[in-house]
Amino acid sequence: MNRIAKTLEDPNHDYYIYDLTELKNRINWIRSVTKHDIYYAVKANSNLKILETLLPFVSGFEVASSGEIEKVRSLSSDIPIIYGGPVKTKRHLEYALEEHVKSIQVESLFELDYLKDLLKDTNQTIEVMIRINLSNIKSTARLKMAGVPTQFGMPYSDINEAMQICKETKGITFTGFHFHSMSNNLDEDAHVTFIESAVEFTNQYKAHLPEDYSINVGGGIGIDYDEQKLFDFDYFATRIHHLPRLTFELGRFVTGPIGYYAANVFDIKSMHDKTFVLLNGGTNHFRFPKAWNHNQPYEILESKETIARTKSITDDTVVFAGKLCTPNDVFGQPYKINHIKTGDWVVFKYAGSYGYDISHLQFLSHELPVIRYI
Repeated sequence: MNRIAKTLEDPNHDYYIYDLTELKNRINWIRSVTKHDIYYAVKANSNLKILETLLPFVSGFEVASSGEIEKVRSLSSDIPIIYGGPVKTKRHLEYALEEHVKSIQVESLFELDYLKDLLKDTNQTIEVMIRINLSNIKSTARLKMAGVPTQFGMPYSDINEAMQICKETKGITFTGFHFHSMSNNLDEDAHVTFIESAVEFTNQYKAHLPEDYSINVGGGIGIDYDEQKLFDFDYFATRIHHLPRLTFELGRFVTGPIGYYAANVFDIKSMHDKTFVLLNGGTNHFRFPKAWNHNQPYEILESKETIARTKSITDDTVVFAGKLCTPNDVFGQPYKINHIKTGDWVVFKYAGSYGYDISHLQFLSHELPVIRYI
């Protein structure tokens, strides 16, 4: 935490701190223990310094918007890009083709109709994978995209027509299936079982696939925000080593642990038998603990500054609240604290994914958090 503390210069600001050295170490470790392709899911954290740091280590990037394509292409004109998402308009697909994405994960016959029209009378080519919502997925993951009714994937009844369109369309190469099915899964064996189901499904269609087909199993490997369990990626890698070529789209697991969100304690007050610690920040800048309604792991960095008026509290349960004009501006559930005083810093850990990027940054038009790199 000493390196973090050195970046917290001004209590008038809140901060995101990203540890780029640890990011390099983490992605290098992930790549070193598996033979399979590792793409980074840009949605987790699209900060350009993060993407630039990952660029030499990943097989490519997975994106879900034209804006994410633009960010990746600002750093590299040729790094492979996988483009996914449940709604891709004709203009989105046209931009993807213009920017030479490697593969498009289609979830709708409308997407294929648009691609067929866009490729007509051109020499452009594109790889296509069909996203599948497997029906037999059992998971304790926090979010489920498959195995339950969701908006994701190609309906089973459309798969044959989709493959026929690919076959008939000059410029489209059908390369396999995409199975992103869950988010923040902590069970290694359950993840292996899911991947085995994806392989089994793909084997039914091998006659329609090229020799070098790929199975995209998405991301979904999680982080335990209760700090009780680690997803054992080394063990997981040994369990999947024998399987056909897989493509992973890892986001949270790569960048989550390397980021921090820090805000200064402005005031401490008791209202109707509840204690509030007010931070000079807010869920507009760090929405994640409110979105998941959980306790985000944190540390308190004690301030050495002395001012005329100081408040403190010891051995209490408090609500961390921000500066927005809404009672919803709280950082998840109440937290047990040993000691805290005004002027201290609350540093939330595991803020490297789905922190800055999912927050409603423009609400109330507060100044943006300061970003620091260590």
